[in-house]
Amino acid sequence: MNRKLVKGTLLGLGASVLLAAGSAKAGPTFYFGEGKKITFFQMVQVWNVYTLENDSFDEDMDARDDVYIRRGRIGVKGNIRKDIAFKVWFAYDNLGKNEASASTGGPNTTAGKGTDGSENREFYVWDAIWTWKADPEWANISIGYFRPQVGKESITTAFKVISFQKALTNFDFRKHIVGRGPGRETGINIGGLALNKRLNYNIGIFDTNHKKIVGNAGNSKKPTVGDGKKWSPMYAVRVAWSFGDPEHKKYKMGYTQTYYGKRNGTTIGLNYTYQGETDKFKKNGIYSVDILSNYGNFDFNAEYDWLYRTDLSDNDGTDTIWDIKAGYNIKLKNGQIVRPAIMVSKEEVDVDNNGDHVSDISGVAADKELYEVSVNWLINKDKLKLNLSYDWGKVKGKDWSYIGMGLQFIY
Repeated sequence: MNRKLVKGTLLGLGASVLLAAGSAKAGPTFYFGEGKKITFFQMVQVWNVYTLENDSFDEDMDARDDVYIRRGRIGVKGNIRKDIAFKVWFAYDNLGKNEASASTGGPNTTAGKGTDGSENREFYVWDAIWTWKADPEWANISIGYFRPQVGKESITTAFKVISFQKALTNFDFRKHIVGRGPGRETGINIGGLALNKRLNYNIGIFDTNHKKIVGNAGNSKKPTVGDGKKWSPMYAVRVAWSFGDPEHKKYKMGYTQTYYGKRNGTTIGLNYTYQGETDKFKKNGIYSVDILSNYGNFDFNAEYDWLYRTDLSDNDGTDTIWDIKAGYNIKLKNGQIVRPAIMVSKEEVDVDNNGDHVSDISGVAADKELYEVSVNWLINKDKLKLNLSYDWGKVKGKDWSYIGMGLQFIY
């Protein structure tokens, strides 16, 4: 092999990596010919939560401080050719979290190891998506493991919300349609932009497999194995219309709640899912409406979800979850931003005549209240951010509250 050619190739590759690493937009990037590239990236939130009370855990518990990694992400993204993009990333959440802390999210445990959080071993696939840009604007076909494109809080990453904690519209909403907390499922989605980028649409079909959705009836030979005798796909549809500045300049399945004072527009979204009969219910789904307004330095978003289900005994149930958030970006002379923000979020469950919760898939859905006042210091927008918040609320009438501090990196 020609040594000069090898040396030149290595030097060129090294130079491209160094240039990409120096970019503020992404982590190290490798290029492999025309249209082919791969970028490595990481995201992390380190939280310090001082729980004042958590009556759902124990009414007599001591107040306590808890330092832990609330969210950690590591992954790769890029293109295998100009018209096919991919993203595969992994999560390590709640490392070191105290079980009694009042903030959302359970401690990081390994199945069968108990719930004391001492294991800190869970590391799992977060998304695995491949997208064919049949037309880069109006026809993008994605396949893999990802969030159904419904529910604005659910499809907005926790690294781009204006609150410290995500709203209640994120959690039981996800468990209701796919059974698992991360809200991911395997499926196919087509989406795009139209009408001068003001219309954003997504239509998906998903093959749910969580036992809380499909059951685990098995068969006579293997009674504890199987995905249930009944099968129905889950359909998901989202249509959003923007007034003023469009929400997206190009199609993507990632969202934000702030444009740092650079957008003047409002987006209204309508969401719908439907799944027919499985071993767990006769039908199940959601209706949802959301709004995102960014005018100058003012950010506002709200969402209202109806979670419906007809169980195997023909009992109908509808839970409701909603949130309202508002923030104001105070721009400093050095380019940094200080954003005070507020959030209110509530969940109300539905019960039948026997007092059973018809719509509850997760086994933990309950009447909840969440209130938050926070101050966010955006040193480099959301790539380097500090948070200070006071959160309080109720779960089944029992009080909880905490003071939270957070440090966020995206690199």
